[in-house]
Amino acid sequence: MAIDPERVERVLAVMVDAAEGNYETRVPLSDVEDEMLEIEVGINFLLDELTHQRARNESHQRALVAALSTPIIVLWPGVLALPLIGHFDRGRAMEVTATLLARVRAERASHVILDLTGLAELAGDTMPALLRMVQAMRLLGARCLLTGMHPRSAQQVVELGIELRGVPTLAQVSDALAQVMSEKGVFKTGT
Repeated sequence: MAIDPERVERVLAVMVDAAEGNYETRVPLSDVEDEMLEIEVGINFLLDELTHQRARNESHQRALVAALSTPIIVLWPGVLALPLIGHFDRGRAMEVTATLLARVRAERASHVILDLTGLAELAGDTMPALLRMVQAMRLLGARCLLTGMHPRSAQQVVELGIELRGVPTLAQVSDALAQVMSEKGVFKTGT
């Protein structure tokens, strides 16, 4: 059997693409039914499997990132903490709010501590988004406390004219937890 050099070249070109992460290119199938056709079909099948596996991996990665971006911690029965880290815009606020509200309801949380330590700066729509989150939690019966606000962020809040009435702001999560425990009668804070 003579091997057609053009067919071999096409197979090699597709394999080079695949080695570079491009699984979209396929080997054109020949009209000739021979052993080379079996190789061409096998390579295309392998590329289909690699494409499918990549899509599954990307889906798992998105789910993992979503879970890690909303690390809600149960500090005490009915007391949740959510450290906000990285970029926090309106879109992320909507995702976090949905996840947090579901946990507030599931845990029957009476208090939620939002820790802003990981947010160095607040984008223009970040604080209003946080306040909408706080209001939504209130509707479910949970009281929200903010901790870890950076001086720059505090200045931004003042400059934006945002009122934080009814939302206690404290330096650290431990301060907020102490206040919550005092409110719950678990222990009294020193005055």
